[in-house]
Amino acid sequence: MNYRSVFRLFLLLLVLGTANGLLAQEPTPAQEERVAELEENLKWEDFTAKAYRLTVFGGSFSGAKYLELPLLWDRTRLEDGAHDVLGFDGEYLQESRDRLGDSEIYEYDAANKEIESGPAYGAKVGIYIADDFHLDLMGTYATGRAVTTMMHRTDEENIDIMERVEVDSDDGFKMFKGGLHLMYDARSATFFGLTPRLGFGLGGIINRYSYLEDKTALYLEGNFGLSRKLFGDFTLTGQVDLTSFAYEVEELGYSKMVNYATFSLGLSYFIDVVPQDVRAAHLAELEEAKN
Repeated sequence: MNYRSVFRLFLLLLVLGTANGLLAQEPTPAQEERVAELEENLKWEDFTAKAYRLTVFGGSFSGAKYLELPLLWDRTRLEDGAHDVLGFDGEYLQESRDRLGDSEIYEYDAANKEIESGPAYGAKVGIYIADDFHLDLMGTYATGRAVTTMMHRTDEENIDIMERVEVDSDDGFKMFKGGLHLMYDARSATFFGLTPRLGFGLGGIINRYSYLEDKTALYLEGNFGLSRKLFGDFTLTGQVDLTSFAYEVEELGYSKMVNYATFSLGLSYFIDVVPQDVRAAHLAELEEAKN
């Protein structure tokens, strides 16, 4: 170690020691008086964040259908591979290539792919930027079952006889979603102790399969809910989230708009960061302005 390194280490220890000494010093009476004066003169506008709301929730995730191919008939002509349907293991399904006997009609036809409903869980942190408006940082996790169904023909003489059967599935589907939402608590519209909540937001969504590549996209979302105060700073909330995003579908060769719905019930905890006297004065001003 050369002398420059020793000198730098000495300076670092000196700075850290000085900082610790300053932090350890108790404030003088003059400093305490100044702090009290500043706190006494605080106004509602001095607080950028008026309060925080922490929420955990659970519920049901609706899933959605993202592929719905039409039936093909005896006069339909397709290029090679145009009828192939990708399986959830990354290989094309043999059912999508089988013919009905010696005819040109497919034994399996009209493929549908969908995500079935399942449980959903999540949490959010709300930051009140005004009396009734808050920004919510949200995260949601849901699981479901991805399935492929096709119409199955069994009679070569009568191709109208068919039934829809499941030909492939992935039980390990997961959905991750996170974003920023602007919410409004419509307290002026409260009825029977229930306060409506409206909002919208955007963020990112990940659709994860067991073997296939993740399907990621940006989403837009609308939110509607009702909240009711339980006790203290705890509130019970029920909410519906409608999520819309573009889903890339291999069989179509382009992205299709897909909509998810999440129904949830949550418990919120309200953290007020504005002093009680400042909030009371602000509420008094609002009441005076109404009159």
